[in-house]
Amino acid sequence: MNPSDLVSLFDQQAPGYDQQWAKTAPIRDCLYLLLDPLFAGLPADARVLCVGVGTGVEMAHLARVFPRWTFTAVEPSGAMLAASRRRAEAEGFATRCRFHEGFLDTLPDDAPFDAATCFLVSQFLVDRAERVRFFAGIADRLRAGGLLASSDLAADVASP
Repeated sequence: MNPSDLVSLFDQQAPGYDQQWAKTAPIRDCLYLLLDPLFAGLPADARVLCVGVGTGVEMAHLARVFPRWTFTAVEPSGAMLAASRRRAEAEGFATRCRFHEGFLDTLPDDAPFDAATCFLVSQFLVDRAERVRFFAGIADRLRAGGLLASSDLAADVASP
């Protein structure tokens, strides 16, 4: 899927995105069960890059668990980023956030980040070279020893 089609798709899905995926909340909760101890050793004032932040669910979770962290939310869909900002405002952590509309490669260089999240994003990057560039772009923004938490959906779509 080309980038502009992907942005358009997520702009359309943004208003009902959380309800659409509500049944998968147990999977998300399991990701957080693994994420919290992985990130627990980060500095109390860690800087976290959230790539493809969507509606901001994982950022909100981390903001609750780690109340001094700051976040840079990167999202190409303006509608999704607006939903993320509304969530941050409603939950009282928006002052700890920077919101960037665009793909990762358009984010100004303000590294290093202590950690990054990238949940259900890179599954859309099916070209190997594009995936390598994407993850290299995240790595370039992490401090030495910085952590990346990433997950994707995958399935053999040709399987009966």
